[in-house]
Amino acid sequence: MIEISLEEFEKLVHDDFRKSNRCLEDEDIERYLKTDEAKKVIRDAYNSDIKKYKSGELTYKVFTIGCVSSVAYCLTYMYE
Repeated sequence: MIEISLEEFEKLVHDDFRKSNRCLEDEDIERYLKTDEAKKVIRDAYNSDIKKYKSGELTYKVFTIGCVSSVAYCLTYMYE
């Protein structure tokens, strides 16, 4: 099993969020993703999903693509 840290998960979410929000300036993206609200969403999703991944409920691909993209999608809708 490949271990994925919170920091690696955050980077994947940041990259996916950036790809999905190309109309936003990089500075705006970075500022938003550093907010407590965005960090909490990412951390909570990671903590929930890593348990499922470690127990075998999720594959590596689902964890690193599906879970990541769902967090990025959620953050897109939360963006003001």
